[in-house]
Amino acid sequence: MQPISPLNSTPPPASPYPYGNFQPVVHEVEHHELRVRGCLPADLSGLLLRNGPNPPTQDRANHWFLGDGMVHGIRLDKGRAVSYRNRYIRTQALEQATGLRAAPESLAKPFPQGVGNVNVIQHAGHILALGEAGFPYELDKDLQTLGHFDFAGALRSHMTAHPKVDPDTGELLFFGYDYGDVKLRYHVADRAGKLLHTTCIDMPTTSMMHDFGVTQTRVVHMDLPVVFDLEMVAAGQSFPFRFQAEHPARLGVMPIHGHGEQVQWLPLPTCYVFHVMNAYDQQDDIVMDVVQYDRTFVSGHVDFQDTTPRLVRWTIKPNHNEVHEEVLATQGPEFPRINPHYAGRPYRFGYTATISPDPQRGFADLVQYDLQDGTRKIARMERGRAAGEPVFVPCGTAENEGYVLSVVYDPSRAQSDLLVLDATRFDGPPVACVELPARIPFGFHGDWIPDA
Repeated sequence: MQPISPLNSTPPPASPYPYGNFQPVVHEVEHHELRVRGCLPADLSGLLLRNGPNPPTQDRANHWFLGDGMVHGIRLDKGRAVSYRNRYIRTQALEQATGLRAAPESLAKPFPQGVGNVNVIQHAGHILALGEAGFPYELDKDLQTLGHFDFAGALRSHMTAHPKVDPDTGELLFFGYDYGDVKLRYHVADRAGKLLHTTCIDMPTTSMMHDFGVTQTRVVHMDLPVVFDLEMVAAGQSFPFRFQAEHPARLGVMPIHGHGEQVQWLPLPTCYVFHVMNAYDQQDDIVMDVVQYDRTFVSGHVDFQDTTPRLVRWTIKPNHNEVHEEVLATQGPEFPRINPHYAGRPYRFGYTATISPDPQRGFADLVQYDLQDGTRKIARMERGRAAGEPVFVPCGTAENEGYVLSVVYDPSRAQSDLLVLDATRFDGPPVACVELPARIPFGFHGDWIPDA
């Protein structure tokens, strides 16, 4: 099928990831009735969304985190792979670079404004593309950008790319870090999408808080030593954060509907965490499972070869002002996911992709962790294939009853596939593989939106 919008076909030469599937794609496309190997489950009907950076021109980004947001959508319906399409997030910056018309922006937008390139979720009927900074962008189900989503004008600050949805109340819990006098804000929106609660949290400086932990009753903020650096701003660095070991690492615990003055900060050994697998209450303590790095952003860029991440369990003890640490796995896990019905609750199973030791491959296998008996099952990617974030789709009553969906890059075809795994036999043959007539570059996060 012919591309909808031709763009510059030369990848940005200044990018730290100029090779393989880190390279951007050059067209918006749309394809229908995709080829399927195996048999797609009849109960998988909905839309899988993936987001990631995709700079369209040579001068648009020199940092993996900063490429213009592009959302990819794969629609499944009762055993059919109906369609694939990709669309840029229509920002003002993209319009200036390419001429693609920008969607409306809120007058209340904070500075700097992001490009919506990290995650994409649905809440209260709204599909939101989320970035490291700025407001979310709302999309329709055809992935067209409708404009900024600012909670009917109630949000006046940045929004994290990793909000949490409480599976019982339907509330959306999120934060935003900032660069002014108020460096951290925490928010709660109800299941209908109305912003109910905002509180400011006093911070000594701006640290890059990419994710946070949420239990049934409490929130855990991570103030870790990747810190805003004015010298990098003065030097013209596009992403001015750097690892600074002298910045004390600490965790801030507060009630889920609490206020900034209620945060209790607990000291933590020096480390960095992008992503939380899950957190839950254990009497007075909090159990929080995270993907932990010794360090990152040492040179101002994320470098997976600089330090290998591990899956770590923190037992946070507010009554004793201490955090106990246990290493659960050391095989380079990233992009952790769980059954969303267990978010903030005690759980048994977690899922990750793994980082390949070969930087040109990027990523490798998928892993299911049984955190109760300490075992793991591996879905191995053969012939140099590279799996992306594993998205769990519940289809049953047991925690591991469901499907794991992952976009997998196939270097032999220079194209991507959608892999469907049965979580109850995770290391067995895939249930199905949807061959995509396009390539989806390595990105970050996404979501499954079931048909109503």
